[in-house]
Amino acid sequence: MRFVFVLLIVPVLAACSVAPEYGALEVARGEDRAQAGRQISMTSWNIGYAALGAGADFIADGGTSLRALPAEEIAAAATDIAVTAQGFDSDFILMQEISDGGFLTREVPVLAEIDAALPDYSAVYWRDLAVEGLPESLRISHGLAVFARPAVERTLAVAIPDEPEPLALWFRRHYGATVSEVPIRGTDRKWIVINIHLSAFDSGGKVRREQAAAVFAYARAEYAKGNYVVIGGDWNMRLVQSDFPHRTDDKFLFWLVDFPDNLLPRGWRIGVDEGVPTVRTLQKPYVPGENYTAIIDGYAYSPNVAMRRISTHDLGFRSADHNPVSAVFVAR
Repeated sequence: MRFVFVLLIVPVLAACSVAPEYGALEVARGEDRAQAGRQISMTSWNIGYAALGAGADFIADGGTSLRALPAEEIAAAATDIAVTAQGFDSDFILMQEISDGGFLTREVPVLAEIDAALPDYSAVYWRDLAVEGLPESLRISHGLAVFARPAVERTLAVAIPDEPEPLALWFRRHYGATVSEVPIRGTDRKWIVINIHLSAFDSGGKVRREQAAAVFAYARAEYAKGNYVVIGGDWNMRLVQSDFPHRTDDKFLFWLVDFPDNLLPRGWRIGVDEGVPTVRTLQKPYVPGENYTAIIDGYAYSPNVAMRRISTHDLGFRSADHNPVSAVFVAR
């Protein structure tokens, strides 16, 4: 029955796909905010549109389901994510795979719930996958969000290389980085906060490396201006070697590639918490010690920035297939 549904819906979704918008983005609640200081705190979290919690598997990762969880479990996960985000007390919250109500979330308004839980933050949303012009149950609005407490002068979406083939036969997900320019009080310099979610399933990681190279090219240009750059998000590359216990067959690790050392510009650094995994495989619902886990979420930062501390919140993947990563950075 699932196969018949896919055959019927593919032409409709393809016909209603919407290309992303690059350039300046609209910032909600951005007025009358204090400027940032020389120290900022940040949390990055791929929330899996609140539909990839501990009870979920996913077909693209070797599972059997396109939408594993019922609406009530997605709604509970969205509430849990929103409440957890309130407790981060970070200046910036970078989210990946955040979606509004529609097909992916079984109409649960995940984005709206999280946004409502963070009224003290400005909010920017950029869609990398969108399907419109259909009933609510089939609509898709999926992408990146940045929530910020300090004043943000400008946020824009910058294009990075796309995958050559559509995602899952009919969707075409587009790729970009959101760039938030944040003035530092008492100076003419800025924090440049870049939110990324790189490709996951490109063969051999070629597109991922091209995407990371494009992000670093942009970041290096900002650093050359004297600005302080932090890149956070889901790199979809193993940022550090790890040996967390698991019983996952190698055939389900087809997507895994390592971050190449030669991608990191000279003097730049990668920031991770090596003690806690940030992602788990989705070939089956999560069972500790059985699903493979790795560290693919974290930060890269320019030579004029120091990382004071970093920690991954071990949430047991209860509401998302990633754990959030918080860090504190200071301008040198």
